[in-house]
Amino acid sequence: VFALVADYTIGTTVLSIISGVAGYAGRDAWIVALVTPFMGLPILWMYFYLNKLFPGKTLVEIIQDVFGKWVGWILSAYFVFFVCFLSVSEVVFYMGNFVKSEYMTETPLYAFNTFLVIAIAVGLLYGIETIGRSSEIFLYIISFLILLTILLDLPNIKTDNLFPVLENGIGPVLKGCLYLNSFLALPLIVFAFFYPLNVTDVQKSRKSFLGGYFWASFLSFLCTIMSIFILGATITAKTNYPTYLFSKEINISSITRFEGFITFSWMFAEFIKVSIYSYAGLVGFTQLFGLKGYKKMVIPIGISILVFSGVVYPDIAYQQKWDSTTWVVSVGTIGFVLPAALIIGKKIKDVIHHVKAMETKEKAFYDDLKSLLYLCLAAIIIILSIFLIRFLLV
Repeated sequence: VFALVADYTIGTTVLSIISGVAGYAGRDAWIVALVTPFMGLPILWMYFYLNKLFPGKTLVEIIQDVFGKWVGWILSAYFVFFVCFLSVSEVVFYMGNFVKSEYMTETPLYAFNTFLVIAIAVGLLYGIETIGRSSEIFLYIISFLILLTILLDLPNIKTDNLFPVLENGIGPVLKGCLYLNSFLALPLIVFAFFYPLNVTDVQKSRKSFLGGYFWASFLSFLCTIMSIFILGATITAKTNYPTYLFSKEINISSITRFEGFITFSWMFAEFIKVSIYSYAGLVGFTQLFGLKGYKKMVIPIGISILVFSGVVYPDIAYQQKWDSTTWVVSVGTIGFVLPAALIIGKKIKDVIHHVKAMETKEKAFYDDLKSLLYLCLAAIIIILSIFLIRFLLV
């Protein structure tokens, strides 16, 4: 679990998302990377609590349990589509577009994406255990290469790039935290699609889950602060791949062109991330339609993802706009509003069942009032979360 969570979180955050954080917070992007992991802890606690309320059930089963068969099926189908098609296609696009823009500019995007989808399909056919063992090996390689890159780049740092601190106040930092959380903590809800089916010791796995989350956050923080140190806030915000760019600055004796190692480490992490997205979506798909297993759906779903990966983003400008606006709202819905609604819905159902079991009218009235308060609280939480997102994105 440690390696899966770490690789999943490292993917995207250590290479391309840093520029978006710098776009919001400027030279204070390192503060965002330092604070955001702790802001994500209540979100992870909510996921753990949801798993405690529904032991042994996946997210699809929980949604149908709380909202009923038909409404739950429609909601589950939406979130499975979001995970299996949209998110997977986005990550495949990130990987293919990076190779195309940095190495093989004349090669069609679909050429890269085809090889990526084939690799993903092979991993899915071998199963989540193989993906998990691969992630353990990849994590050692990724961590070593990132730390080595940072160590070799230390002579190039310029401490003046970090000052003044909080020049524009706390507002840009909070916006940056919201943006980074949409890639750091909120996407971890994906594990709820398959987590209960593959874990025996829940308590031990929670510690590993948190450990992987904080290790990935630590590497993300190092990459962010090094980007500001070496490139400065302006260049970091304007370039698509700051970590890749500052690794080009390494020039120690005969050691140059170190950016290739960053490329390999990022590709390893992204491969694990897209494999987890795909596995979660396929497990949800099989549960929605009552299939016996997901492996028969790997090839047709893979072909659909390949086609969709070429059209999910018309261009880089659209991708950057989507990531900073629509993505934040979308992942906020599935990663925060949905779990909160499920927890509150569970409490309301428990109150209703308790009301039916009560004999006195006075107690029944009291619990009815309590359930009404829960409904009001749910509405307030959802409305406030929507207004908060809209306010921070303005």
